[in-house]
Amino acid sequence: MSSAFQASLEGGLARITQGQPLEVAYGSQVTLRNVFGKPVPCWLHSHQNTYPMIYENGRGSSHQQQVTCYPFKDVNNWWIVKDPGRHQLVVNSPPRPVRHGDIVQLVHGMTTRLLNTHDVAAPLSPHSQEVSCYIDYNISMPAQNLWRLDIVNRESSTEVWKTILSEVRFVHVNTSAILKLSGAHLPDWGFRQLEVVGEKLSPGYHESMVWNVEEHRYGRSQEQKERELELHSPTQMDLSRNLSFMARFSELQAQIHLLGNIVIWASASLATVVYVLLLCWYLLRRRRSICDLPEDSWLRWVLAGALCAGGWAVNYLPFFLMEKTLFLYHYLPALTFQILLLPVVLQHISDHLCRSQLQRSLFSALVVAWYSCACHVFNTLRPLTYGDKSLSPGELRALRWKESWDILIRKHQ
Repeated sequence: MSSAFQASLEGGLARITQGQPLEVAYGSQVTLRNVFGKPVPCWLHSHQNTYPMIYENGRGSSHQQQVTCYPFKDVNNWWIVKDPGRHQLVVNSPPRPVRHGDIVQLVHGMTTRLLNTHDVAAPLSPHSQEVSCYIDYNISMPAQNLWRLDIVNRESSTEVWKTILSEVRFVHVNTSAILKLSGAHLPDWGFRQLEVVGEKLSPGYHESMVWNVEEHRYGRSQEQKERELELHSPTQMDLSRNLSFMARFSELQAQIHLLGNIVIWASASLATVVYVLLLCWYLLRRRRSICDLPEDSWLRWVLAGALCAGGWAVNYLPFFLMEKTLFLYHYLPALTFQILLLPVVLQHISDHLCRSQLQRSLFSALVVAWYSCACHVFNTLRPLTYGDKSLSPGELRALRWKESWDILIRKHQ
């Protein structure tokens, strides 16, 4: 869930953000959460380790300090918003707020190195620029650490940068690249954290380029030792009134896994195949003047196929033939027609293919068993589908049937 949603609820993030300053100022200490949150929610992060001199594919790097996106709360997620024209890393009195269009530097709190990007290929995304924290190796590679703040959801041209509420982009002054989460997992040298890159300015908008301040405090210590103690201490803006009920409701519905029931949709697909095979069989026999069904039953069978199988084909095949990514809304209408066809096929088998009472009894028992399986799967996966029950990490792992399921299992300390 977004920072704004979490901060509007009692407990959890609200306990952390309560009492935070609303307006980000020069000297503010902030954590920056990527709005996109794919494959998992993460925060802009750096640490002492540097990029390898040479990557596995033979490409070279700048050997600067790594910048990543880290999926867990950590002291290395803290950054200080610095005025490029001043050396101060503390907030003045009164605070001087940062506004849309301002040029800022982002200083990594624990290492005091500045966020930087340059014309060096990123580790896993060679079409994008490497993002690092600048180290002066005195090798004719100057610092390029100026960023323009772009508030994408502002209401005026002079909007102030706000904690949690403002969604911002950082546009690199020298190269016009935008700070972006690529989503790729770095190798072991990057501790499997997520790659952050500089993406050249393009006309399109993407949430992976947008960040928001989640935790925020006004920096008060100019000395590094005192500042590190400050960063290690927990933060203490109640935003519940700033996020409407409808905004929270719509976000919550978007986050529920629309998983479906594997027994239902697999059976519906099988029913479509059975219908097509039976229809072809009946048509071949009718060509030889063998009518297996009474005329009224045959007309109902053909009408059901025209409506259900035809509806499935019209809704599914055009998208299947396209060379594009298919989303949920492409499948749902087709699946609806398949599910409508399922009871038609079951009724037909019971009425016309089960010749004896014993066969009908056995078939009825199979239908009951099938329905029980569908109910069991529904009940097992309903915490994922409806979010109506709290699960432990072990219970969540047990529900992850496929590696591709991106169920986020948080670590609790």
